[in-house]
Amino acid sequence: MSSSLMALDAEPAPGLHLLVGGPAAFERILRRIDRARKSIRIRCFAWRDDETGDTVARHLLRAAERGVSVTILKDRVGMTYEYFEGSRQSFFHKELDLRARLQTWFLMAAYGGWGSFVQRPSALAAELIAHPNVTVLHDEKRFDHAKVYVFDDEVLILGGMGIGDDFRLANVDFMIEIEGPEAVARFAERDAGRARFDPRRRVDFLLHSFRGEAEAEAETDAQDEGGGGSLVDHRVAMIGGARERLTIAMAYMGDPRITDALCEAVARGVSLTLLTSKRSNIIADLNLRTCDELLRRTGAPPHLRIVLSPRMVHGKAIVVDGARVDLGSANFTTLSHGAFEEVNVYCQDPRLAREVEEAIVHAAREGRAAESRVRYRRIYMLVERAISHYQARRRKTARTTPPAP
Repeated sequence: MSSSLMALDAEPAPGLHLLVGGPAAFERILRRIDRARKSIRIRCFAWRDDETGDTVARHLLRAAERGVSVTILKDRVGMTYEYFEGSRQSFFHKELDLRARLQTWFLMAAYGGWGSFVQRPSALAAELIAHPNVTVLHDEKRFDHAKVYVFDDEVLILGGMGIGDDFRLANVDFMIEIEGPEAVARFAERDAGRARFDPRRRVDFLLHSFRGEAEAEAETDAQDEGGGGSLVDHRVAMIGGARERLTIAMAYMGDPRITDALCEAVARGVSLTLLTSKRSNIIADLNLRTCDELLRRTGAPPHLRIVLSPRMVHGKAIVVDGARVDLGSANFTTLSHGAFEEVNVYCQDPRLAREVEEAIVHAAREGRAAESRVRYRRIYMLVERAISHYQARRRKTARTTPPAP
C-alpha cells in the first residue's frame, strides 16, 4: 500500500457537508450558533447592517446570554466594501475617518457605483460589543478575507460567504461544514504555522496566514511530496496534476500564475469548465480579460468551456478529476495569494467532489458559454489591476495581527 493511501486510512474521517447557496448555509450557521455550549469563534471580512447581519447578531447575543464565549474577528479593510455594496451600511464600522472616506470614494469612482458616507447607528451592534461574554475585534487593520466559524472546537464552517443579504439571497456561493475535533485542531495548527500542508491527507487546509507566513516561506524549498510552498504553489500543483477535467467556480481572477496553469492544462487535453460572473461587482474587466486570455491563448478548443453567469458568482471552488476539492475564501488573484489572509479546505473525497461539481454545473445552466473572445474595457482593467497592486503593498505596511481567537 502506498504512503498516500496509508495516510488516508490512518486519518480520522470528519463529517463533510456541502452547503450550496446562502439559505442553506445561513440556516446551518444559525443552527450551530443555537446549539453551541462553550465557544463560538468567527472570522469575517464583510458584515452588513441588514436583515441577515441583524439575524446573526441576535442569535449570537442569545448564545452569549446562556454563557457561551463569543469571539469575533471582523476585518477592518472589509468595511470599505460594506459602505460601497449591498445595504451600504456596515454593522460594526459606523465612524468613517478620512482614510475610509477616501478609500470608499476611490471604489465608487473606479467601479461607477455609489456608496454611503452616512452610517446609521445600530443598537444591536452596540449591545453585542458591550456584552461581557462577547469579544469583538473590529478596529485592527487585518487584511483577513477568511470566512470561518468554529463551534465548541468540534465543528468548523468555512467558505466564500460574508454576512449580508446579498450573500444569503443573491449570489452563487458555497460553504462547507466540517465535523470533528481532529479537523478543527488540524485547522488551528495550520493557521498558526505549526503544521505544513499535507496533500496526502483526506482533509487539510490551504491557507495564507500571517501567523504562519514566516514558516510557510521557510519551507518553500523543502518540497516533501508537495508539502512545502505557498497557497498559490499548491493550487498551481493541483491544476498541474489534473488528468481529465477541472470544474471551477471563481469570483475573481487575474493572477498570471493561475492563468498560465489553466492554459497549460487545456493544452494537454484537460477539459476545463470555468464559471464566473458576466459582470462581477468589482474587478469585472480584469475578470473578463482573464477569460479572454484563456480563450485566446488556448485557441478556444471544445474542451474549454467558460460560462458567464447573469448572477454574481461569489464562490471559490475547484474540483480536480472528480476526486479532489479546493473550496473556501481564496480567489484566483494576487490579493488572495499574497496580500489577504485566506482559508480554504482541501478534500480528497469523491462524494464531496461530485456534489461540488454538480452544484457548479447546475449554476452554470443559468449562464452563457463564451465563444471565441470575451469583450472587456482595457482602461478599466488597467485601473483594477493597479488597485490590486496598491492593496497588496498597503497590506505589508499597514496591517496588524491580533492574537488568534
